[in-house]
Amino acid sequence: MGRLSSVLLKGIGVLVLAFVVLSVVGAIVGIALSVLATVLSVIVTVAVLAVFVLAIVGLGSILGSSAEPERDPQTPRRSEERADRKERLRSQYVAGELDDAEFERELERVLDADDFGAEDGLETDRSRRRHRER
Repeated sequence: MGRLSSVLLKGIGVLVLAFVVLSVVGAIVGIALSVLATVLSVIVTVAVLAVFVLAIVGLGSILGSSAEPERDPQTPRRSEERADRKERLRSQYVAGELDDAEFERELERVLDADDFGAEDGLETDRSRRRHRER
């Protein structure tokens, strides 16, 4: 029986060792899965928060735009440029660089550009037709 008990003890030792190894591997796999689950949870949480922030910003812009009409940031600059062109014409007229007919023609061109919304001193087709008709 000595030999049988020795084989049984070695077999039990191998089984215990296998259970210990399997327990360690199971613990490592469990830790890895919990870390993976935590990372995925953080990613999903950040994505949901981003959607909420975008929804709030979008709602704010919709409500804000209906309460106050948008203003073209170029509008004050264009009106200043037109005023500068008128002032430049007046200066040239006072300095004698333009005679009466030239001054009136150029001033009318600037005023036509104001009336018809021409930008940057470019004449519109409508203002050109009006000049040709005269």
